[in-house]
Amino acid sequence: MRLVLLLVAVVALGGCSSADQDVAHLQQEQDAISAATRKIKVVARANVKGNLQYTVLGRAEGYCFNRPNETGGQVIHGDGLRAAAYREYGDQVDAIVNTSVWFVPDDDYGAYEPYTEGGYFECAGTAVHFTGESAPFAKPKTAPAS
Repeated sequence: MRLVLLLVAVVALGGCSSADQDVAHLQQEQDAISAATRKIKVVARANVKGNLQYTVLGRAEGYCFNRPNETGGQVIHGDGLRAAAYREYGDQVDAIVNTSVWFVPDDDYGAYEPYTEGGYFECAGTAVHFTGESAPFAKPKTAPAS
């Protein structure tokens, strides 16, 4: 009987270390995604200031609280816009342009006022990769020396 209990304990401990490794791996993966998505710029317009040339990677959709470039607020089940673009296109994503946001009600009826109804916001845009050098920022003009 003691041998059986000892074997069960060994198997259980082995299973725990495997689960701990899985959790550690998932945490490392999430940390890598968080670090990579911080660099992704999100803009409502077609151009990113300082980076005029880019290659279109494709459409990205995610969940968002309010605006696509919102960093705070509640993100419900699933990826935010930056994370969705990163999962789809990897490290190639430098920015998401032409973003839009819409409210998705919890029921079959359209919400008259999104903040008073049950539901959530989704957002989308076009993931892009910068291809040219960054445009230099304009230097302030100085008065000529007299």
